[in-house]
Amino acid sequence: MSWGIAMSDKDEAMTELDDLFAVARHTPPRMSQDLTAAILSDAANVLDERAKTAAVSFVSAQQDQGVRRLWRQFTSAVGGWPALGGMVAASLSGLWIGLAPPSFLPDPVAQIAELSNGSQLISNLGYDVSLLIGEEVIE
Repeated sequence: MSWGIAMSDKDEAMTELDDLFAVARHTPPRMSQDLTAAILSDAANVLDERAKTAAVSFVSAQQDQGVRRLWRQFTSAVGGWPALGGMVAASLSGLWIGLAPPSFLPDPVAQIAELSNGSQLISNLGYDVSLLIGEEVIE
């Protein structure tokens, strides 16, 4: 049942727009000669810069060969990158446990503080406490 209403009403503006799209499809877009020349000159500049960068990086790559060879020898002696990653993780864990030990381990910083007070530590290092505080020494 249509109740006397058309199923699709064609809008006049839509047909004009379709006509414009059809014309645009049949005529290919063209760049101006100035734009083409600017793009080509920019591309030539980029290629020149890349060639210069490649030459510089080649020289620096030759200089880095000694360092890279040393790293390769070290990683192969350790056991490869996985072993090196394990060593780094173990080292950082040891550092963390050493600086902030769990409650069942003795704290090395607290032990140092108990063994001597701050002035003895500073005097053992060769500093005078009064110089550090900024007071004059009264003799």
